Amino acid sequence: MLEAIISNYYITLSFATTVVSLLRYSKYFESKLKYFPVLLMYVFLTELLGLIIRIDPERNPFFTNLYSDYNFLIYNIYDVFFFGYFFYIFWFYSTNKIIKKVIKYGTLIYFIAFLINSSIYNLVIKPQIYSYTTGGVILSIITFLFIKENLSKKFSRKNVLLWISIGLLIFHTGFIPINILYSFSTMETKTMNYILPKFHLVLVFLMYGSFIYGFIQMKGKLKV
Repeated sequence: MLEAIISNYYITLSFATTVVSLLRYSKYFESKLKYFPVLLMYVFLTELLGLIIRIDPERNPFFTNLYSDYNFLIYNIYDVFFFGYFFYIFWFYSTNKIIKKVIKYGTLIYFIAFLINSSIYNLVIKPQIYSYTTGGVILSIITFLFIKENLSKKFSRKNVLLWISIGLLIFHTGFIPINILYSFSTMETKTMNYILPKFHLVLVFLMYGSFIYGFIQMKGKLKV
């Protein structure tokens, strides 16, 4: 199992990004991003637990027997924290009133979508494809608007928030269609099941690479 965990690029990249965020923590510990390493660690642990359950269902801490090989619950809960965190971060750091309104109403739409999706499809045994897609589209719109708002500002390319938003935009605009195809593919679609993970991995590399680059490029301290 240890070999499988170490060779899993998703987990390795997640852990590496968490380490870099902690090494640069002195640059932003006084800002609203101070809990970002906590989120990254949560992502890492979620990916790790999901892999462990997939490899050995008997280690599932939540379910046994019939649902022991199901890891949907941890990812469905993770989505709520992930989207909620970034909606708040971009709302706080945006100075544009229109963007703030987009974030406010977008957050409301996402949580309504999550409630509807979870009432139709069991959180335990089904991925919440509709609420995830809603959240991903809203986050993509927000990050695009945030990037557009901040590109013209002085020293913007040294701002870790810009690179975080670029990484999120790249990943979600690429992963939303992949996730939809994942959800509706079958074991018979062997070509799709071979190609999609490769595109998925590229997106993960680009997202975490953008995060790491942003942390390395930081100049001065982010204090608010």
